Amino acid sequence: MRIRPQGSEADLVKAADRGAGRGSGGGRPGTAHDTGCLGPARKGGWVSWRTVPTFAAGVLSTLAGAVLVWCRGTARADSASTDRIMRWWAGAWLRAAGARVTVSGGQYLSAASPCVVVSNHQSSLDPIVALRVLPVSLRVLAMRELFQIPLFGSAIRMIGMIEVNRDSPDFREIDAEASQALAAGHSLLAYPEGRISPDGTIQDFKDGAFIIAIASQVPVVPVAIHGTRRIWPPGRKAIRSGPVTVVAGNPLRTSGLTRRDVPRLRAQARDAIFSAHHDQEEPAR
Repeated sequence: MRIRPQGSEADLVKAADRGAGRGSGGGRPGTAHDTGCLGPARKGGWVSWRTVPTFAAGVLSTLAGAVLVWCRGTARADSASTDRIMRWWAGAWLRAAGARVTVSGGQYLSAASPCVVVSNHQSSLDPIVALRVLPVSLRVLAMRELFQIPLFGSAIRMIGMIEVNRDSPDFREIDAEASQALAAGHSLLAYPEGRISPDGTIQDFKDGAFIIAIASQVPVVPVAIHGTRRIWPPGRKAIRSGPVTVVAGNPLRTSGLTRRDVPRLRAQARDAIFSAHHDQEEPAR
């Protein structure tokens, strides 16, 4: 896996701030007017030659990482060494998958931390990419099913990942754990679409991540990810190598905002992500 910075600051600001204009005129952002994505994923699918070594490396690194976390214990869950374990684990997955990651806008995250990072959701590979390449200490709002995996579930709970029951979320518990993570200096990663997009388009955003950001008065940083869907398509077994682009946009400030401002903040973040994602679909000139 290679991680390569790309683009000037001016280019990144442009990519993040053109959302409203990109979303108008050509149809509503995130609908069928989105281009360049794979069609609706079929269940099952073939297994590529890369699938077996990727999952073998993933399982082995997961076991090793979980044991390391267990050995360190909850008292050291907030240490920089724990973050390094997570980056190593994510790197093992990405190297095996042949993901070539390009990152733009990392300086926005570094300047805004702690913050709430919101991103589009294209593949199960997305949080692995984020944990590896985003230059902040991340804790993820993750689906309950991950916490039910033996050993792995206990390990991610120990390091402060936040469990979300998508069918019946306990908002009070989520808010309390999110506030604790932010107060400890971690940034939060959330996928406001709620689930992996079934067809690659950017779906409607839910309010939860933006309520958390406003409650804690921390910035929201929109992040667009492109390419993971082609490496690990949802609903398929095949894994193929390929490029991944991650673009972080300008932080959206929440100072002085209240819950009445959630719809506007949510729309700003979605427009920025849509614009940056759409730009990656355009053919190179």
